[in-house]
Amino acid sequence: MTKIERSIVIEAPVEKVFAFVTDLDNFIKASSPEMEMEVLSRDEGPQRVGFIAKVRAKVGDRVWELEVETMEFVKNKKHAARQKGGPMKKFDMLDMFEPADGGTKWTSIVEYELPYSLLGKLVDKLKVRKDMEKSMDYSAKKTKELIEKE
Repeated sequence: MTKIERSIVIEAPVEKVFAFVTDLDNFIKASSPEMEMEVLSRDEGPQRVGFIAKVRAKVGDRVWELEVETMEFVKNKKHAARQKGGPMKKFDMLDMFEPADGGTKWTSIVEYELPYSLLGKLVDKLKVRKDMEKSMDYSAKKTKELIEKE
């Protein structure tokens, strides 16, 4: 299993950063340009434990459709989601928020496992992990930019 962690300090209150990051439309706005994302459907109402969204993501020449379910939702502190159905053996996301330096420290952690045994591990080391790190870095910087310019 692969684990990638990124943190960034955003000059905005925790409430604002949390609200932005947990909004699917903002998640898509802040996604890497190499990744095309589209929300196919989502539960009505606010984010909460059990909230499910169906997403189509195009990464390179692959198109994946998956369901993502919110597993933990602690307002202004933590948001955790898991791939419910999709191409990977495992794909978990965790976002944590805490006050820092007059703003908010946002930590994003992704843990995943590709569906192929030895081949998957090789492909992960050579390509997937690097692409995922690049995408997470882009998303963190873009999120910071979008929030701070409001």
